[in-house]
Amino acid sequence: MGPPSPPRRRGEPAVPAKADVEQEGARQVTRRIRRLSWLGRAFRAGTAVVALGFVLFVAALVEVLTHGAWLSLGQFGPRFLTGTTWDAVHNVYGAAPPIAGTLLTSAIALLIAVPLALGVAIFLSEVAPVWLRRPLTYVIDLSAAVPSVVYGFWAFIVLVPLMKTTVEPGLGSLTGGGFPFSPLMPGADILTASLVLAVMILPTIAAVSRESLRAVPRIHRESALSLGATRWEATRIGVLRPARSGIVAGVILGLGRALGETIAVTMVIGNAFFLPGTLFSPGSTLASVIVNNFNESQPGLNRSAIVELALILLVITVAVNALARGLMWRFGAQEGGSRRSLRRLLHLPARVHPHAVRAQPPGTGRTVGASVGSSPSSPSELPEWRRRVLASAPRRILRRRVIQGVLIGLTAICVILAIAPLASVIYTAAQYGGSAVIHPSFYTSAPPPACNPKPGVSCSLGGIGPEIQGTLIMLGLGALIAVPVGLFAGIYLAEYGRNRFGRVVSFLADVMTGVPTIILGVFVFTLFLYFDHDATLSALSGGVALGVLMIPIAIRATEEALRAVPLAVRESALALGFPKHRVTLRVVLGCARGGLVTGLLLAVSRAAGDTATLFLTAGFSSFWFSNLSTPTASMTVFIFNNFGSSYINLQTDAWGAALVLLGIMLAISLGTRLAVPATSDAAEVG
Repeated sequence: MGPPSPPRRRGEPAVPAKADVEQEGARQVTRRIRRLSWLGRAFRAGTAVVALGFVLFVAALVEVLTHGAWLSLGQFGPRFLTGTTWDAVHNVYGAAPPIAGTLLTSAIALLIAVPLALGVAIFLSEVAPVWLRRPLTYVIDLSAAVPSVVYGFWAFIVLVPLMKTTVEPGLGSLTGGGFPFSPLMPGADILTASLVLAVMILPTIAAVSRESLRAVPRIHRESALSLGATRWEATRIGVLRPARSGIVAGVILGLGRALGETIAVTMVIGNAFFLPGTLFSPGSTLASVIVNNFNESQPGLNRSAIVELALILLVITVAVNALARGLMWRFGAQEGGSRRSLRRLLHLPARVHPHAVRAQPPGTGRTVGASVGSSPSSPSELPEWRRRVLASAPRRILRRRVIQGVLIGLTAICVILAIAPLASVIYTAAQYGGSAVIHPSFYTSAPPPACNPKPGVSCSLGGIGPEIQGTLIMLGLGALIAVPVGLFAGIYLAEYGRNRFGRVVSFLADVMTGVPTIILGVFVFTLFLYFDHDATLSALSGGVALGVLMIPIAIRATEEALRAVPLAVRESALALGFPKHRVTLRVVLGCARGGLVTGLLLAVSRAAGDTATLFLTAGFSSFWFSNLSTPTASMTVFIFNNFGSSYINLQTDAWGAALVLLGIMLAISLGTRLAVPATSDAAEVG
């Protein structure tokens, strides 16, 4: 028994006993554990609620479009799909011409883009050396980041005159003006729109195909080469076949983008509402009809018919994107295709086990098991078929080498053809807009009055100050919505979402990244029409639309960045006693911050280059920002409204805005490349 406690003086607090101290410490630890446990459950529940909110958003999108199209659905029924008239005066509407134009332009674009994209993917994956592969990959990927309004502007200025004066007369002479061409050659027609779509979807197909080829195990290539195959034969037999699921997924993703492309097609297709009879016929697509008619539509059957067009486009693109995502998930699960051996792919006989070769009998000059591969003592003992094979061997080897050289040359030509449009876009923008962007006042001045220079009279160039201001404000509003939602929903998918609900959320986020932005614009406009009629065309509406556009991209970027953090990092932090939510917030997010920043930058760049959503929600203005409830200027809408202007100074300002957008996209693309190492140069799976 220890010594007694010293006597306590009057007024002094009692000294607690050791047991009391230990009990109090245990109670504090228990309370701390309970508090951390409650915080962990609350954090998980909060992320799950955000993920559920995203699912409800997708459901609201479908419900709003269905409700908006209900009047047209009830009035026309299935006849809407086959009707060929769009008469707002007599309220008679049909969707057959834009549906036919959408399917026809997308099909022609695939016919042009798929062979070129596959050639690009093969060259970058199998042929190009590393020092050349990396910059070419950056350039091809940058082509996918060019805003559609810039591609449309370039096509209107460069491609349409070229098609009208050179390409279409040449094609028409092949058939004497007969089908599938015609004597009329407007330049702005189905064929030109298809070419623009092909240019836009080629980088997407090439990127997915390239990654699919690089995912094929290296042993497939090495085994084919060791069996005597040329480089091209090894690629054709040992690489293309296992990667076919990923290639098909890339093609379907390209098809989904082609089906939903709005602005670029609207600028060059001619916008004529009738069934196209030839490739030189002007036409329309579902997206182009929506963007041309929505802002002038009247409440009632007219607007309901336009919303039904958006609903049809949503159904088509969701089905196509869902199919593509399913194929990509299957390909990823298979890790580069089927696991069948290369010998089976080459249709070779089964390999003989070494122990199956019998020993050499005494007195014979060969083994029994090796009799097939042994050499006769003289050429005269060779069978007739063997002598013919040996005689034709030099010609056969030469033919195989020639075929390889020709095909490798074709893949290099595909790369040149893929890069040429981007080079032409940059050159054209610098040629027409370079004189504007070099002046500092261009970034701080308002657009000028419309003017054409005359002898002795010059026109003011003005600037795009209000457009830059409005774009930044709406991007900021969109980021305030998208970043928290994307971050918390992505955390749920990466850390807690390994269940059926998580798979559903991830799949919906994947599919929503491919939904045409014009549909999101219709959705946000309709919501504001219900709840705040005065702000349907405003900065607030445009910011919400951009936020809705960025949310799926932010979710997928967050999920992928967090999943890239090694499991050992999480286990090490948990072993030190940290609760799971703190591990996620302090350790996992810290390790993934580079990927998170990159993904969010990509989301912002996608929103900054979008035109369709802002055209329907933010409206058009040439004035500086005043408040969130008024129409607001933006760079992409400014370009779209002035691409066909007959005033030189407005066209120069539009090209200057296009050059500024290209510079922003280039900076973001290079920044993301420097932040995240390219995976295409990594070693293949062994």
